Amino acid sequence: MKRINNIFKAAALIAASAAVLASCTQEPQETVAKAVLGDVSIMTFAAKNPAEQVVTVYSDGDWHTTAPDWITVTPDTGNGVLPVTVKASENVDGQGMLEPRRDTLIISGNTLASRLIIIVSQEGDSYRNAERVSVSKAAALADGKAFIIDEATVAAVTSAGYVITDGTTNIYAKSTNDVKVGDKVSLKGLKGTANGVPVVSQVDECKVKSSGSCTYPEPIKLNEVIANYKAGAVEYVTASGVVSGGNLIVTVNDTDYSVKQVDCPAELSISKLNGNKVVLTGYSCGLLGANMFGILTTELKDNGPAVVPRPEKLLYAKWRFTATTMTAYQDFFGGTAGKVDAAEGTGGLYVPSNVEGNGKIEYWQIDKTGIDTNNKASRIIGGTGHPYVTGAWPGDYWLFSATDNYEYPAGTNLHIKYLTRVSATGQRYWMLEYFDGNEWKPADEYPVATETESGTNAQYNFKEPTSNVAVECVWTLAAPCREPMFRMRCVANAQANDKGPLAAPNGGTCRIADNGDDGEDEGPVFEVTDAPAGGGGSGSGLKPGTVVFEDDFEWLEPWATAAGAGDAVATNDPSTTAPNVFTSAACEGFLTEAVTRGYAYFWGPAGDGGWSDSLGDDNPKVLYLQKNYLKFGKTSYNAGIKLPPLAALTSTANIELTFDWCWQVTGAYKADLMTLAVKVEGGGSYSGDELSSAQSTVDGESKIEWQHASVTISGATADTRISLSPANGDPKVSNPDRKQNRWYLDNIKIVVK
Repeated sequence: MKRINNIFKAAALIAASAAVLASCTQEPQETVAKAVLGDVSIMTFAAKNPAEQVVTVYSDGDWHTTAPDWITVTPDTGNGVLPVTVKASENVDGQGMLEPRRDTLIISGNTLASRLIIIVSQEGDSYRNAERVSVSKAAALADGKAFIIDEATVAAVTSAGYVITDGTTNIYAKSTNDVKVGDKVSLKGLKGTANGVPVVSQVDECKVKSSGSCTYPEPIKLNEVIANYKAGAVEYVTASGVVSGGNLIVTVNDTDYSVKQVDCPAELSISKLNGNKVVLTGYSCGLLGANMFGILTTELKDNGPAVVPRPEKLLYAKWRFTATTMTAYQDFFGGTAGKVDAAEGTGGLYVPSNVEGNGKIEYWQIDKTGIDTNNKASRIIGGTGHPYVTGAWPGDYWLFSATDNYEYPAGTNLHIKYLTRVSATGQRYWMLEYFDGNEWKPADEYPVATETESGTNAQYNFKEPTSNVAVECVWTLAAPCREPMFRMRCVANAQANDKGPLAAPNGGTCRIADNGDDGEDEGPVFEVTDAPAGGGGSGSGLKPGTVVFEDDFEWLEPWATAAGAGDAVATNDPSTTAPNVFTSAACEGFLTEAVTRGYAYFWGPAGDGGWSDSLGDDNPKVLYLQKNYLKFGKTSYNAGIKLPPLAALTSTANIELTFDWCWQVTGAYKADLMTLAVKVEGGGSYSGDELSSAQSTVDGESKIEWQHASVTISGATADTRISLSPANGDPKVSNPDRKQNRWYLDNIKIVVK
């Protein structure tokens, strides 16, 4: 209604202008229109039996039309205010709907400025003539092109979409289809581009044909190539760094690069891991900005705080496996059923170090889906207390690991010793390997050979005996490492009794053993024997410019869209829709997410201007959504926000806080005339003034427009929390003429000074 009223006003102005011109001169006037307006800008027609539509045209002279051949306009010329009928021909043939149509209908006078442009579109079958392609060919199509993929494999599933692959090329589809990793799917979609990489911009159909598994390639190590990485394709990558400002910061040669999670399952979000060392693995999804890369996360490893003090005692883990101690750990490894799941992984079961230290002995297995395991693949704690497995298969491995959360530097020396054996029908050929901080390498003490006698061809460096034997190795880290690891990996399907390879997993055992209380080797030991100085993590402080917190509030998108939130600042419209996060059903879950991210909401009861963290039923519920930013307060009530702690700070630092804000105006464009207070708690101080706005204070002229604020806070720590709120107290007292302190907030960023 508001837009139509404006059109009528414009039409009146056109008529008035024409009258003035006529009264001021006797010269003949040009009859071609200088201004053409209409009450419709978009028309959409059905494919079959499309109904005609009407646009009212307002002009100050003659106009004519230009239309595609499937559009008929009646009349196609005119003058002044006139209803115009628009018809579309059917978009069908004997086989059904043709492809969708989209074009422009132009009603124009004599200049480019005197044109009414109407977008006309018609329903159709986008896939009527769609090409059947592979994922690789789909990625190379022009944007907007429809395609059909008969089969692709789902390589990753995120919160808002999934990655499909043909084994050569990957492409991201932003869609909510119910798919799982390993599914074979067929798909109808439209090709698009986002952040410079191909995507499926619209999925119209996705069918699961079968379930299965997905084999991942060796990931590209971004830390090694990031300075020259083009990010022009969806590629499988991994990156390690420190989480800061909600992004992963990868530092190479004193240059900081950001890896931003564009999409991921909720459990893989790093939003709450500021200050931690993290490894992200997933699919790259383009260049988001200078030195900022996007990732669709499929795996996260949290290595704890970036900086950890050197322990008084170097890493040491020890186990004892006896009948008397087995009850302390049998449920950790054997579980209730003891069966190894067919799916790849460990099932979360391990043997904890039960004498000293924080170590694990796990059994990892390949995906046995489709392999007849004869129900023999099991984890067991035997009567002697030994952990053992049955049904071992090439690719499975025992993994020893230990951590005290200290990052041991390159040059650190490690040592492991344990007993092991197999039964006569157990697998004989294995590879002993250590992780040097960068990659897995064969243990130096055991020469690598090639096994051919059993009918298989595999490299190995260890033959499992049928009686206990000690494995003992030492190695040196080539790169910093927070969790040293050693593994024993099955490499050939050959029994220890030399009776040939197995057709399927059997009941043959492989165990990690113990000599008993009186034995020379009592149980496994995994330890750091010496370590150079300079470990512990990323250093004692962060460089100037390092982002320690950042939020552009794009995470509001699901709620803002569901609730139909408007954009008051962009449109300078104080009446735009602003759903209340406390009362709008479409905003369900927002408060939980905000609290999870570390935010607190403030409110100011009328009369005292006080503030509280309370989210109880008795508080004024005056927090609202825009797209995608926040709005605070209403008449007689203040509201503000407390930011999360600055967990990314590893030491005391001066910081710079920047953000965008502005005050609200009334429908008559009168400013709220408020100031904004910055308060600090938990460490640090702010000594600056209240923040004022440069928005116009003249009634009728004030606009809603962003103000960029920048303040410095001294002595901030990881516990520092910053609050933003109206500075002038109870709006009925401090602002009696307006009685309101309403404001908007977006784009918060905190960096080390």
